[in-house]
Amino acid sequence: MVMNKLIGFAFLVVVLLFVGCASERQGLVCEEIEYRLSTMTYSPDQRAYLENELNTCREEESKKKGESSLSNGSIYERYANMGGSAPSDTSKEIPVSTLLQDSSEERTMSIYDRYKSTETDSSAGADK
Repeated sequence: MVMNKLIGFAFLVVVLLFVGCASERQGLVCEEIEYRLSTMTYSPDQRAYLENELNTCREEESKKKGESSLSNGSIYERYANMGGSAPSDTSKEIPVSTLLQDSSEERTMSIYDRYKSTETDSSAGADK
């Protein structure tokens, strides 16, 4: 009973290792195809087929490496790679006074002004 569980656990670990190393294995497969294409003699049909397989293998390898690099990159790199909307035009300068204006068009008071107004209100009420 314990032996069956141990064998099952070992099998699970091996499967997880194979799944986790998929992108690295893809590179080895492509290198093997390229080696055979370079060193062995083939008929023109076989050579064309192997060249097609090598191109397909390289495309899949680049896709897998791209996916893994996107998931491993920082959040800033992933945001930069999203493409999304174009950045706003930063060459146009906006004066600081314009940026500091209140868009609600309401008059605002500083804390100091509010304190002075409450001080005068309370002193005016004390005189009565």
